[in-house]
Amino acid sequence: MRIHVCLRSTLDWQDEALVRARIIPGFRPKLDAWNATFDMPYHLFRQRLRDIAQLNLSRVEGAVCSELEDVAPGHVVVPIDDDDWLAPDLVSHLIDAYEPTVRGYLWSLHVIELPRRVRSSLRWLARWLGRPDLHLCKTNNYAVSSEPALLPLALYHVKASHYFTGNPLAVKRIPGILAIQNRTLASQTVLGWNRPSISRDELVTLWRRYRGLYSSWRLRSELVWARPYVDMMAALMEDIHLT
Repeated sequence: MRIHVCLRSTLDWQDEALVRARIIPGFRPKLDAWNATFDMPYHLFRQRLRDIAQLNLSRVEGAVCSELEDVAPGHVVVPIDDDDWLAPDLVSHLIDAYEPTVRGYLWSLHVIELPRRVRSSLRWLARWLGRPDLHLCKTNNYAVSSEPALLPLALYHVKASHYFTGNPLAVKRIPGILAIQNRTLASQTVLGWNRPSISRDELVTLWRRYRGLYSSWRLRSELVWARPYVDMMAALMEDIHLT
């Protein structure tokens, strides 16, 4: 049994023409707003995020970075987006927890993101009180057995959440915070998932807040492994300037 880290399909961020051709149509106005506001184009920012994440993955001891379709049955798949990070000792935790009858593994993650504004926090709290979060699986806090029927769960964390919730006896929880979700300035969530565009003033405000976020971030003791990547994010934010 081996632990395979599998990057979900994404765009080649180095190819600007390809990015513009294949970006989600509804996101294109935000990409254009970004490029009109900052001297670092959106696609290059996303490539810098990927580079930082790739460095992090290269330091996950004992992991094999593989394409999902290349993983043979009998192994364990850890899916991840191209801007998120994993703890360097994740594999040892998974090996210790491994059982042949277990189909999924779940651990805690930490999210680096801007503090919620008071009003939005109250709306979020009201939603949470009315309906607890059913999405146990986020972008990088779970693993699945490499059985053909389960591999689609690696592609879509919402589907994985439904499976994990509906099959609790097939899932094993691993203690500890073993991943970081890096919700950056380029995130579709941050740029307004349900909005058609974003203004220059809004982008500038977000950029300034993100510069402060990474430069002043205080990591919990169990997340000290992430310090180099947080520092790289702080440097990346300083490399962006207004046009």
